[in-house]
Amino acid sequence: MTAEEALIRRWMEGGDHSLLAEDVSWRVSPGYPVPRTEWRGRAEVEARFFPHLRRHFPHWRIMVEAFVPLADGRLLASGAYEARDAAGREGRVPFLHVWTVRGGLIAGVEAVADFGAFTRMVQG
Repeated sequence: MTAEEALIRRWMEGGDHSLLAEDVSWRVSPGYPVPRTEWRGRAEVEARFFPHLRRHFPHWRIMVEAFVPLADGRLLASGAYEARDAAGREGRVPFLHVWTVRGGLIAGVEAVADFGAFTRMVQG
């Protein structure tokens, strides 16, 4: 396991925002249950993105199936979110993330997830 992968796994397991760079770039695909697709800076990610997401999914766990190093130094992570929504419905949301680590901190993430899979699952 590389130092970059260990850092990202540590963040995924504990959600420690001090592992994010002050100027972190946080981008998500349309379909995430949040009001926009891009946030800039640790303070905004912590104060706006995550509280909004947690309103819809108060119980959330990131399950990585694989990390793949990319030629440009970033890491591709594939897996699924194990989630329970505010109504108590449970399901899995497949994702792909591209992570950037700089200076021992997470400098960026680009996340694509299939929230439609969760909706289809809980609706039967």
